[in-house]
Amino acid sequence: MGVKLQKNTKIPDNDLLKRLNQTVDAAQRYNELLAPINLINPSTLSKWKCSESLLEAVKRVNMAEAYSNMISGRNRVAPPTSTSEEDTFMEVRQVLMGLASHWEQKHDSFALMDEASNWCVVARILEVQRLESGSSGDLKTDVPVLSILYKVIHSPSGVQMSDHLRQIFGLHPVVAVSTTQLERKYLLKLFAMNAKRLSTAYKPRRKKDEAEHRLTFIIPLGPLNMRDLGKLNSTSGCELCGKKMKKCQRDDWPNHKKLCRSLKGGTWHTITFSHENNSMGKMYRALINRFDSVHDIRGQMIKSPEDANAPPPNIHDDKAFLVKFQISLSQYGMDSSMLLYDRQKSFQVNWLKSHDTDVYKEGEKAMGDRLKIYRWVRRVGDYQLAVCFDKAPETDPVW
Repeated sequence: MGVKLQKNTKIPDNDLLKRLNQTVDAAQRYNELLAPINLINPSTLSKWKCSESLLEAVKRVNMAEAYSNMISGRNRVAPPTSTSEEDTFMEVRQVLMGLASHWEQKHDSFALMDEASNWCVVARILEVQRLESGSSGDLKTDVPVLSILYKVIHSPSGVQMSDHLRQIFGLHPVVAVSTTQLERKYLLKLFAMNAKRLSTAYKPRRKKDEAEHRLTFIIPLGPLNMRDLGKLNSTSGCELCGKKMKKCQRDDWPNHKKLCRSLKGGTWHTITFSHENNSMGKMYRALINRFDSVHDIRGQMIKSPEDANAPPPNIHDDKAFLVKFQISLSQYGMDSSMLLYDRQKSFQVNWLKSHDTDVYKEGEKAMGDRLKIYRWVRRVGDYQLAVCFDKAPETDPVW
């Protein structure tokens, strides 16, 4: 899903599980869409109109994927289905789009399976509702909510899963959806997490053989953007390795000393930032990169603060932390500026060349022919940062 961990990580299993839950929720935008509702009752939502494409509503791609799909479309090359564990999340998203496509064709019952395994997940889409999440201009942001009954089924020893399903369902049409075991485990985790978020008042009609099926719902899954990854890698410990400093020094110091000693012998310069992004004053802008999807754009519009004279918050106190310096491509010479923000996005400010000409040249020198760099800073005033340009982190963090 894009959250990288060292193979020899010493993060406890409970913490890894918590991070996985947060990652799954980030993929379905739970905090934005469902957390304010607390417990969801699909029966209180309006039904999804058959005239609207459920497949297009479920589809979530970032700009890099959209470009790749466009190139594949031009070359008429369909991306092959992958069974690689590293592609599990991508394939799960494809499975959900497949369910939406089959639902549009009037199919509602599915068997998530592979012939090599003795277990599968049977699922039936009960209904599809609309979660109204607002709109921005012509961009519709309503989200489909698919209510589902599901159950894990094991085939008897020596019996193929497809034969076992025919014995259970007979002539009832069930669409076989090819999945790996890991993909099914991911989906079961997603189902279990969302099942706990259903209101007990929601009691849809079941068939006679569905008494033991569990009720859940799904909403679209999308790729994680850089803000998601920044939050998921955010801890109170080392900026790069994510370790608690004492634990880092005691347990894993040999592996992390290069990261944690990035500042040794560095030269610090004081710079002055502002809310303005050019010498003419404040403007609106959108901070978007290749990992963002069209559905994220509305939330990426950066507006001038309500109180233009208020300094941004300081969540780091006097501790050193990493900041991304991103140079503007539309401003040159003395009008040049850089966008600055930390991993938590607690602030997004601008550094104008006209404010600190000599130090800005040091920043341009450190940046070279790149468009962005990461450097250690300390907050030394309401609108001042001390920055160390000559000591880069050992590796660029995932933001």
